[in-house]
Amino acid sequence: MKSSLSFRLHTATWLVAIILTLVPFFNGSPAEQVTGNVLATFYWMAVYYFFFLVIAPRLLLPGRIYEFFGISIVLLIILPFFGYTILFFSRALFKGDFIDFYSGYSVPMHLSGFKAMALAGVYGSFFRLMAEYCRKQ
Repeated sequence: MKSSLSFRLHTATWLVAIILTLVPFFNGSPAEQVTGNVLATFYWMAVYYFFFLVIAPRLLLPGRIYEFFGISIVLLIILPFFGYTILFFSRALFKGDFIDFYSGYSVPMHLSGFKAMALAGVYGSFFRLMAEYCRKQ
């Protein structure tokens, strides 16, 4: 991987993550929302790097493209549940009780998480492809 391209891709990704994390500070949001935003951003980054470092290099090879899409779709269906579990755990810690832990979890909420995880997966895979293509040039 060319170090300059790799450095630029990672720098841009982290700058966006930091900006997204800092938005609630400027809005004067409560601590619960700030913590949720930080957790969601870091979870998004974890999914991005999972696709960048693990999924794309192992599965985006000639002859494995169907396997890549199959595994990616299954992961993207499951990952929002884990992300929202982390957010609900954070909310329960701020409230001080774990009664109705998954209250508010719904299909539209899961689909919004699916869109965010799909974006992270696409970016991670695409950036890996770009970096590999530029390295071969």
